[in-house]
This record gives sequence, C-alpha cells and structure tokens, in this order.
Amino acid sequence: MRNTHGAFSIALSGFQTQHKAASLTLSVPQGTCMALLGIGQETSYFDTLTQTLAGHIPSLGGTLTVSAEDVTQAPPGKRRLGTLSHTTPLFPHLKVRENIALPLKADLSLSPSEIQHRTTQAIALLGLDAVQDQSPSALMAELTFRVCLARLLVLNPGTIVLNNPFMHMDQATAMRLLSLLEKLQRAIGLSILLLTQSRTEAVMAADTIGIIKDGTLLQTGTAETLLSRPAHENVLTALGDANTLTGKVLSIEDDYAILRLPSGETVEAMSAPDLAADDLATICILPERLSVIFPRTAGAPAEEPDLLVSTLVSARHTGNAIHMRFRLRDGTEITVCRPPVHQPRELQAGREAFLAWQTSSATAFPMDQRPLSS
Repeated sequence: MRNTHGAFSIALSGFQTQHKAASLTLSVPQGTCMALLGIGQETSYFDTLTQTLAGHIPSLGGTLTVSAEDVTQAPPGKRRLGTLSHTTPLFPHLKVRENIALPLKADLSLSPSEIQHRTTQAIALLGLDAVQDQSPSALMAELTFRVCLARLLVLNPGTIVLNNPFMHMDQATAMRLLSLLEKLQRAIGLSILLLTQSRTEAVMAADTIGIIKDGTLLQTGTAETLLSRPAHENVLTALGDANTLTGKVLSIEDDYAILRLPSGETVEAMSAPDLAADDLATICILPERLSVIFPRTAGAPAEEPDLLVSTLVSARHTGNAIHMRFRLRDGTEITVCRPPVHQPRELQAGREAFLAWQTSSATAFPMDQRPLSS
C-alpha cells in the first residue's frame, strides 16, 4: 500500500484558526513526524486546528500547502490530508471491512475490484484480518484506532494529522500504537503531524517537537535542542519539569550570566537573548542536571563558591533513579533526580547538602518574559 505519488509534506504559513490565537508557521518534512505538544488546556485549540486543516472550518488567514500544492481553499476530501481524532467514530451498523471501504465507495471512478483490493491492503497493513468481519462494538480501544487509521490510509493520504489520538488509552496501549505509526512511516512514507498534550507521546513519536501554549508556538526543534537551548522557560517546564529559581543578573558575558539568588549566593547560567544586566530573572534547571554533594561533617563550608547550601526534605527510590527534594536557605524547594548511588544514611531528611550544576545546564530568562509569537 505504498503511496504511489511518494511521500508528502505539510506546511503552514501564517495559518490562523482562531481570532485570539497567533498565526502558525511550521512544516513537516517528508516521511517524518512532528509533534505539537500543548501546555495546559490546548484541547479546544487542537480540535479547531484539526477541523480547519481538514477544511470543515475556514481559516482566518495564511496558507496550507500539502505536497507543494496550496490547498487553503480546497474543500474537505480534496486536500490529500487525513485527520484522525480521539473522537473519530466508526459506523456501528457496518462491519470493520465495510467501515474501511466506505470512503472508497464515495469515489465513483473506482471499480469494485479496485475498492476490494485497496481495502484488503489496508486490512493487512494494520493487522486487522482476524476482525474484519466483526462489528465495531466488539473492538477494544487499540483495535478501534487501527480500524480508524486503516479507513484513513485507504485513501493514500501523504500526510495525516492525529489529534490527541491516545487520550483515553493506557500508556502501554499508546506505546504500542506509537510503535505501529513508526513502522508505517518507514513502510509507506507517511508524514505525521501529532497534536498531543502528552510529553511521553511527543518525545517517543516525533522527529521534531513544537511547544505550543495558548495557541502560540513557542519553539520547535529536536527534544535535545529544546532542552539544551530553550527559547522560553515554558519549553523546559513542558519537556522536563524544570526547577525554577529567582535571581538578579549581576553581569553577562557572551552567552553566560552571573546571577545572585535571594539567599545571597551567586550562580551561573546560559543567558536568554533578551536578558540584560540588573534584570530579575527566572533560572530554569532540569532535575537530572543537578549534582548533589553530601559533606562528611555537618556545617562544613562549601568548597566552591557556586555551591548552594540546602537541606534534604525527602528522597524516593524509583528503581533506576532517586528523586530528592531539597530546601534552599531562602525556603525555595528544588527537585533533583540522580542515579541510585547514594547510601541510605545519606538520604535521611534534614541532611545538609550542596547543590551545583554546569553553567550550560541552566538557562536564565527575563522574569517578565511573555510567550513568543510564531
């Protein structure tokens, strides 16, 4: 069932779906998956975006290009674009095979033999041979998704848009279906735009990720790029549950900032482009990028000036890691995730510790930073 026209890509330029939302500009390279990871309550925005891409709702501006063709004004079904949502229904009065074949029957140019051939291909591709004669009501969530996807792929779209497709599934089921999508990408050259509010889904499925908040695209890139050079503090909190500290910028040299914390201690971090000396800043640091030093003697002074004095509040083993919560001298709490190398006696609540990080592992943003426009 390889797409005979090759792999297609989708591109949006200044594309606007809602009056209050910023315009959206992005592109999905051929044969890849891009995830838009929504921060907070993006469900309504994703629903509107999906309906607008499909052509059921007119866009308020911008262009939509699929396979180098401007389809902004094209009617639904004529965009070489398939959409699938967590609310996409199957027709209960039709068997699985009939549901999959239904969109082909609407094309009067196709012969019965061609419809049968393409339906059989889709059934085989999605592993639905054993259930093709069953009613949709007899299917579990995973098989229902496979049937909906087969009904989508039977039309040979070059690009598919998946809107929170695994919202009501358990994580194990979602991971199996993400693996299936990856195999389909390789097999038939699909381009996928995944709209999701699950960080795990975005990281596991996508070649590139876009972080979107309140309808505004903050940044796009690989997970590694977003974590190492975030353009906005919300990018870090979306992907990695980043700790946030408050500090005042003492100086900036090149891309590095020196900041003073409320406790009087000084730290270093990468500087956001619009950060300036004397600014109040939010310092973001991921839990796994913090180092912990437990002094042998209580009250021992820090050996390095950039070590933060803290007190262990709690420690929890999670198998492959230890999640520790510390309280700094000004009362700020900070979470650290480390390999399970510490001794149990070191992990008693109330234990003094020093925290530190490499300068490149933290980023400082202006405290009054507003979401970036796309």
